[in-house]
Order: sequence, then C-alpha cells, then structure tokens
Amino acid sequence: MGDRWRVIWALAILGRIEAYRGDFAAARALHEESLAEASRFNDLWLIAFCLEGLASVVAARGERAWAAHLWGVAESMRESSGIPISPVERVDYEPAVAAACNHLGEQAFAAAWAKGRSMTLKQVLLAPEPATGQPSTSTAKPSPRYPAGLTAREVEVLRLVAQGLSDAQVAERLVISPRTVNTHLTSIYTKLGVDSRTAATRYAMEHHLV
Repeated sequence: MGDRWRVIWALAILGRIEAYRGDFAAARALHEESLAEASRFNDLWLIAFCLEGLASVVAARGERAWAAHLWGVAESMRESSGIPISPVERVDYEPAVAAACNHLGEQAFAAAWAKGRSMTLKQVLLAPEPATGQPSTSTAKPSPRYPAGLTAREVEVLRLVAQGLSDAQVAERLVISPRTVNTHLTSIYTKLGVDSRTAATRYAMEHHLV
C-alpha cells in the first residue's frame, strides 16, 4: 500500500513483541531498523516512539545509562512534536524507566537523562558510554559488534543472501518488505565496498558471518 509511516510503526511494535517474548537480540534489531527508517521519515513523534522501545530493550540488557540517554532525547522530541506519552504507552514505559532508575541510582539516572535531552539523535546512537553510579547486576551478554559497522539486522539480511535467498525470500523470512530488504542491501554494499550479491557473500564467508 506504500504506507511507509505505518510500516515503521509496525516494526517498532514487532520489536516490543520480541522483547515481551524475551528475545532481546531480535527486539533490538527491529527497533534499530524502525529507528533508521523513522530518521529518514523525519517524524519526531515516530522517532521518539522508536527510541523509547530501544531504550527499554537496552535497559533490560544492563545498558541503563544509555537507556536514560535514549529516553531523554525521546522526551525532548516528544515535547517538540507536542505529542505526550499516552496512558496506553505508559503501561510499559513507566515500569521500564523505574526499574532502570532503581538499578542505576536516582542521581546517576537523572544526570544521564538530562544529558540525553541535550544530545542529537546521531550523538545518542553512537556507542554507549560505560554506565556510572551503581554497578549493573545484569548477566546479559553485550550485543555483538560486527565488522564494517554492520548492524545486527544487516547481518541477518547478509546471512540469508549468502545462503542464496532472493529479496522476496529474505523479506518473508524476516517479516519485512522487499523494499526494506533492498534498503538494507544498499547499506550493506556501501559499508562493505562491494556492488554485488556474490561479493557480499564472499565477504560474509571470509569474516565468518555465515
């Protein structure tokens, strides 16, 4: 139907569903994808909604200072858009914020939140700083770092492409649109400095991504 706004919103909702299921890696990948698309769409409310979902996921994985930064910049964007958090959204939002604040400590959490409010979207999405304040008790493993700046979602796409799947098959497997697959491939080719599926597949094999 070409309704790009609702496609982005749906990706963010899918990210929340995966978080409920406990698959935080998949949840983070979906939130990062929705956020990348929302950034190009330039809708402040939609970007804030995606940021809040990502914040909840990284907080659950122990990156609470970064989560506070994400919530802080999201709050600033909501104020600019004039659309506050709805009562329905607060059902998940408030417990996640409260839990992160409790683990990090009120003072450190408030400082991280305030810093987030002053950051740009690009700044807040850079590699998170080490948490300050109370040490994290989380045993979750840190998110993997992939070569060439590939995101977790791009690696998923690259792995399926390397297995010989078409764009349509990749889209069906990941529950995304073929257009989104093509967008990911364009980004992958740029990051890897290649211009074909064959070259991308070779790179994936040489770097043990498949």
